[in-house]
Amino acid sequence: MGWRFRQRFKVIPGVRLNLSKSGLSVSLGGAPLTLNVGPRGVYGTASAPGTGISFREHLSNSPGAPRHQQSLGPQPIARDLPPVPAASPGPTPIPMPIAPSPSATTPIEEVRSASTERLTSASLKDLKDLIQTAYGEREDIESGLQAAGREGAEASVRYLSWERGFLLKRLFKNSFAKRKADSETASAKIAELEEQLRLTTIATHIEIAHEQAEPYFRMRDDFASLTECAAIWDIKSHQATDKFRERTTATLRIRRARTKFSLEGSDLIQWDEKVPHLQNAKGGDLFLYPGFILYRAARTAFSVIEYQEMRTQFARVQFEEVESVPADSKIIGQTWAKTNKDGSRDKRFANNYQIPIAAYGCLTLKSDSGLWEEFHFSNPERVARFVEALNVFVASFGSGTIAVNRN
Repeated sequence: MGWRFRQRFKVIPGVRLNLSKSGLSVSLGGAPLTLNVGPRGVYGTASAPGTGISFREHLSNSPGAPRHQQSLGPQPIARDLPPVPAASPGPTPIPMPIAPSPSATTPIEEVRSASTERLTSASLKDLKDLIQTAYGEREDIESGLQAAGREGAEASVRYLSWERGFLLKRLFKNSFAKRKADSETASAKIAELEEQLRLTTIATHIEIAHEQAEPYFRMRDDFASLTECAAIWDIKSHQATDKFRERTTATLRIRRARTKFSLEGSDLIQWDEKVPHLQNAKGGDLFLYPGFILYRAARTAFSVIEYQEMRTQFARVQFEEVESVPADSKIIGQTWAKTNKDGSRDKRFANNYQIPIAAYGCLTLKSDSGLWEEFHFSNPERVARFVEALNVFVASFGSGTIAVNRN
């Protein structure tokens, strides 16, 4: 087709992700020219298709290699300590008090990840650039395709209104010919934009070795179970309490928002399988793909993070629940809205009432590059199983560096 209504667009190569014990390799495009960016540097490969002849040359050292990869190692399945350093040790409850006290002057610590620019792993920058390019191209073409569809519909109506008639197309032959040409041009424009849209879609094929496939899909099964918790909260901030002034046994005041977890994919990555999706009430959503974590803050703001850079922590917490206790939670004690130093009821408050203490599970995700997300779950056992499965999956492919091939 020689129309080329939208001449400036990039044909996006297919992406093949291979996850094995040595780590993740990403191949972009194919023969005859390939650029391999890996832990040993940058290599260029030229091949003659159909001949089996190829030539490989070392071009430069990788700017990010070698670099130390930190393995997660075994994580505790349960502990009685609060999940943040600000809390004092021991089984002290971590509640949300009835109402903030006007006398509380302790600083509020926001639980929030850094910008998407900082979060992306150095070894995955090429993959992010490709995804970003493809998404930008798709947005531009989809916008043009919508406009072309409207124009095509109008041109088709104008043409068919005369073509189905008898008189006008014979009296005004030139005008009829123009209407016909406009309709054909509009149809050709739509067809070409649809083809360009296909060429800018990242065709993703993910191959997972058996040693990684089994732990990944087991982790996904445990995540599916986690989504069935009666309540999931995204933790927005912590604030230490003044126990004496607020008349509480609580160590922290926590601000939270209900959220949902699900199995689904992101429109940035075309893959047939559904992946764990951690919905975030205050920042980017997290998608756990087999070889990397996609952090999506906005349509065009996202990061790609290596699993080895993320530290996962599970803790059991005691929470003074001022709202209704979820059906799958256990009540492990009672406290009062206003308490004495020893935890007994403060009788100076006439409307003082009891508050149940519920056992929840806390999941914390952190990285040195600035990832910090925290969630509470009504069923701690489900969280413990998921975290254990996630750690087993990450440990299955070691701490190798990502290798990226691009043509």
